[in-house]
Amino acid sequence: MSMLNSVIGQAVNAAMENAVYAPPPAPELGVVSGRAFPDGTAIGELQPINGLMEITIGSKTYPRAPGMQIRNQQNLIVMPMTIQAKIPVRYQLDGSGSVFRIWLLTQAEIAAK
Repeated sequence: MSMLNSVIGQAVNAAMENAVYAPPPAPELGVVSGRAFPDGTAIGELQPINGLMEITIGSKTYPRAPGMQIRNQQNLIVMPMTIQAKIPVRYQLDGSGSVFRIWLLTQAEIAAK
């Protein structure tokens, strides 16, 4: 009996590991499911990132804070060098005036600003 339980348990575990989950349903058109941005964020246009120490938003250059994060439209963290074109963003500065967080905006978030 225990051998049968073992075989069934392994089959169930394998099925669970290999399960393909359906993607979440697409949001309805016209519905803005925007992200909640912290107070004090500003809106600007991020320039392509070339250096390791500075970031240009609009026409102003800011230092990069240690641990700076850039989040894409799906709210996933992306590497700074993946930004190859100007893009609308929201950004947050830390207490020293360095860029601490950047969110790449969706079309709905751009339209809502």
